[in-house]
Amino acid sequence: MASEVVHMVAFADGPSGGNPCPVVLDADDWTTDLMQAAAAGFGHETCFVLAPDAPDAADVRYRYFVPNHEMEMCVHATVAATVLRGRDGVTRVQTPLGVREVRVDGDRAIVEQFPPAFGPWVDDLAPVVAALGGVEPAGRVRAASTSRAKLMVPVADEQALDALRPDVEALWAACEALDVTGFYPYVLLDGAGDAAARQFPLRAGYDEDPATGVAACALAAHLADLAATDGRHAFAILQGRALGRPSRIEAEAIRADGAITATRVGGRATRARGTAV
Repeated sequence: MASEVVHMVAFADGPSGGNPCPVVLDADDWTTDLMQAAAAGFGHETCFVLAPDAPDAADVRYRYFVPNHEMEMCVHATVAATVLRGRDGVTRVQTPLGVREVRVDGDRAIVEQFPPAFGPWVDDLAPVVAALGGVEPAGRVRAASTSRAKLMVPVADEQALDALRPDVEALWAACEALDVTGFYPYVLLDGAGDAAARQFPLRAGYDEDPATGVAACALAAHLADLAATDGRHAFAILQGRALGRPSRIEAEAIRADGAITATRVGGRATRARGTAV
C-alpha cells in the first residue's frame, strides 16, 4: 500500500500541547482490521482518509479509530485531516454519523455538529462520586451530546479539577449505566478561557484524553442551555493541562426561540512529523 501517515497535532495551546492524531491518507485499500491494528499501534485516535461513497454528497470520507474500537465521530481528527488536505473553504466530510460541513481557514477548522440531546438530571450521584475517586460534583449532572454523549460534571474549582484521580473501572461502569461515552468534569473560568475540563473516556485504550472536540461541543451546548438566552454562545475550553499537553478548543452553540439549533467546534491543527507505510 502506498498510503502516507502524517502525524498531526490538534488544538495545541503552546508548543508541547494538543492532541496527537495520525492521519492515514489514501486508505481505501485498508481493511477494518488493519485500521484497528494501526490505531492500537499508534496509541492515539487515528483518522483514515478515503474516497466518499457518494461524490455528489461529500468531498471526502473519514473513518476514526481509537486503540480499542472504531468511533462514529472524532472532532480533533476531523480538524487535523481537513487542515492537512489544505483546501480552504467548506469541505463536506462523510462520517459514520453522516455528512458534516467543515470550514477551513489555513491551519484552523470548524466542524459542524448536531443540535444537542440532553439526558435527565442525574439524581443518584453515588456512582459519579465513586467514579471520581470520592469527589462530589459542585452542581447538577447530566449527559449532553452533539454527536456522542458525555457526562457533564461541574467541580468546585481548578484545583479540584486538576486533582481528580478517577477510579477507572467505576467510571466505566457508570458510563455504561448512564449510556455515555465518557465523563467531562469542568469548571468555569474568568481568565484565559471560559472553562477548563478533563475527559475520561469509556474503554478507549487510554484513561484520559488531552483534547476532546465532541465533549467540548457538548459542554458548549450544555452551558448555552443553562444560560437560557437566545443568540450565539461561544466558549474557549481548556483541556489537557493535567497531562502536560495544554489544549484550547473553540465551541459554540446557537440558541433561537428557546432551542439550540446549531453547534460547531474546532481550532488549530499543525503537522508534527510524517512517515510512509
